Amino acid sequence: MRTRKRLAVGLLAVMLLVGGTISFAQKEAAKETDPYQNLGLSADQRSKLDKVTNERKTALTATQQKIVGIRQKLMGLLFDKKAPDHEIDKLTDQWATADKEALAAQIKFHKAMRQILTQEQLTTIAKGGK
Repeated sequence: MRTRKRLAVGLLAVMLLVGGTISFAQKEAAKETDPYQNLGLSADQRSKLDKVTNERKTALTATQQKIVGIRQKLMGLLFDKKAPDHEIDKLTDQWATADKEALAAQIKFHKAMRQILTQEQLTTIAKGGK
């Protein structure tokens, strides 16, 4: 009983942290200026970057929505004594899969960026865009 209670409290803390991080990241992204403005991009590079950036945003938004739904279901189960452990485990696995999908979208974006930008441009981005 105590272990389950600790697990529930721990998961709740992690969920709040993840939710806060996602919210903060969205607010920061809204304030953000063009991260590519100091790169001297060609029109072709700009077009390709815009395309992969939009694909990344779409994938991450879908994954975030999926995680929110999973988190809501999980919280409902964690605070229901009658909820079977296997259902909690199933949702936990779904959450982990969604996290992997988000990571895969990020990696796909960065691999595409490597194909679009020159080494000098990549170095500039790595240094904070300046």
